Amino acid sequence: MVVGRNFQNSNRNPGQNPDQNSNPNSDSEHSLGSHQKPLAFCLSQQQLYDDLLDAVRKLPPVEALSAFENTFFGHSASLDADVSPFLHKVLFADDEPEFRHTLKRACYIYVNNWDIARHSDMMQRLLDLFEQPSLQKATHSHSLKRLRQWLRGFANSADFEDLKLFAHQRIGPTHSGSWSSRYAAYRLTAQAINEANSLEQREAARTLSKRLKNKFKHNLAMYTAFSQNSSRLNYKYINPTVLGDEVLRLIKAILVRRGQFSYRNVARIFQQQTTELSYGNYKESLLEYLCFSISHSDFLLLVETELGKQLPKIYAEQDANTIDPSLNLRTCNRLIDGLTTADQATPSSLFVRMLSQGNPLNVVVILLKIVLISPNSQLYLESRIADLIAYYKQFMEAECRGIIQFLEICSVTFAIYSDNVEYNLVQVVPRKP
Repeated sequence: MVVGRNFQNSNRNPGQNPDQNSNPNSDSEHSLGSHQKPLAFCLSQQQLYDDLLDAVRKLPPVEALSAFENTFFGHSASLDADVSPFLHKVLFADDEPEFRHTLKRACYIYVNNWDIARHSDMMQRLLDLFEQPSLQKATHSHSLKRLRQWLRGFANSADFEDLKLFAHQRIGPTHSGSWSSRYAAYRLTAQAINEANSLEQREAARTLSKRLKNKFKHNLAMYTAFSQNSSRLNYKYINPTVLGDEVLRLIKAILVRRGQFSYRNVARIFQQQTTELSYGNYKESLLEYLCFSISHSDFLLLVETELGKQLPKIYAEQDANTIDPSLNLRTCNRLIDGLTTADQATPSSLFVRMLSQGNPLNVVVILLKIVLISPNSQLYLESRIADLIAYYKQFMEAECRGIIQFLEICSVTFAIYSDNVEYNLVQVVPRKP
């Protein structure tokens, strides 16, 4: 099979789709509702945010936490406590979605600023507010009952789980968590690109996800370079994966493809030679490119058959048009859907069948090939991987050997193919004292 058969040469590179980071599952209902709120309501809400921002920036951490508690919990402890005009309006209107949105954004205003100021220890104290015994007390006050119910509801929500994920990555988990906690960077990426989240949450998630990825890249590079000599260096570099010492052989296997047939070079040739093709012909060439050099016959047959069925249906109305960067991006994202989770909730049948063949590296290489011709699809891929993690985390670690191997290999592969880390597999000779 030859990649580039009947292709035309071109040096044009794909551009960036302005919608690259949009989440197809983003809930725009809140945004629409916010636009319909009266101006006085929006100004009152903004004043609450400004007051909390001033508190967390100017007050000592404990006093800032007290200001937060008085704002959202003071009314839940005492009928006589003052409540902000905004929260009074929200309680009176029985508008729980607006309350939850405001509370979540306020939480991220605090954790962002505490993170910057190196007060990460305060994050757990913020989480502890939602375990106060007063939230469980019965009351005859309808507004107080409503507020306590809303606070308990937030504490049991996916939004609160996202907040705990962020906090525990900064302060460490308070108890041994699920195996899925090792892959927090993917889940944080999903938060960062979800436009339904507040700007504060997206920025916090983006920053921490990048930090975790860079830490993994650094640890992997150091382990790769020095592990064989660590005893002579009087220092042992820790393997940052759970793949065992086989990780070195894995890395060598990934990097062994160099020169003309390296994954990156083949991707570059494909991009150059498909520039002027019609979209229909482009999809045919795309299937050839994805199947190129697959040596496992059963895996090759599965990919050729299943993607051969899916690709012709993708944006079929565009088949006569010339391929462009936007269409390339959207096509790669749809392929990622089919290869991971088409409904953003459960693994696709193709993913399950590929994984069942026992070599997750084959699956990862297909995804790598897609990202190499559509770099802007990487965040979308990471978000879909987060969906897979969310599905599989309900199972015990022993039941998830295949998905864990996939996640580990995925992390290693994309760390290797990142632009800012060089992986040197040549033995490093330690300096003489």
